[in-house]
Amino acid sequence: MTHDKALVAKKLRKWEGFLQEYELPTWDMLPCIELYMDQVLVLLTQYLNFPPREDGAENITTPAMVNNYVKMKVLPPPVKKRYSRVHLAYLIMVCMLKQTLGISLVQQILPADASEGTVHATYDAFVRMHKSVAAQFAAEVRAAASPALLSEEPADSAVGGLILQSAIAASLFKLLTEKLVSLGDTPEPAPPATGEVNKP
Repeated sequence: MTHDKALVAKKLRKWEGFLQEYELPTWDMLPCIELYMDQVLVLLTQYLNFPPREDGAENITTPAMVNNYVKMKVLPPPVKKRYSRVHLAYLIMVCMLKQTLGISLVQQILPADASEGTVHATYDAFVRMHKSVAAQFAAEVRAAASPALLSEEPADSAVGGLILQSAIAASLFKLLTEKLVSLGDTPEPAPPATGEVNKP
């Protein structure tokens, strides 16, 4: 694979700027009217244009995927084929998280069968956290890209190193997420029976 340093640098600067400007819609920005599937898909494509999608990129999600999320109880079923603000909030979070996490892990992270109030609170926290992490990530992109792209190292070696660095970081963060989620399933140790002494 060959790379053009100038092109990579230009793209990274563009993505960094996009990260700094991009914001997920707040709960109050989501439509409060019920929508049909095609309307939901149009909105998701607008909301999750992150970063701007290249020509020929796969759809953010499809009707079949949404139906599968309902079957898997990742999100509640539609009411008379219509989707509410709760569905949109779930779908935005699912579509963002599934880029790196398996759907079963996403299912463990998001509240299942939650009340609208709980979904609202979870979504608000998600949006705030996304903004904060995106700002940190933009700085990391700038810091990681600069040495590689400004060095005298051949383009393929410099960009290849950046690709490996990104892949390793993604795998380590995925592993950390899995470990943290699994801690929620760890049962508390049983208290000792009467008369027994705790041993270290």
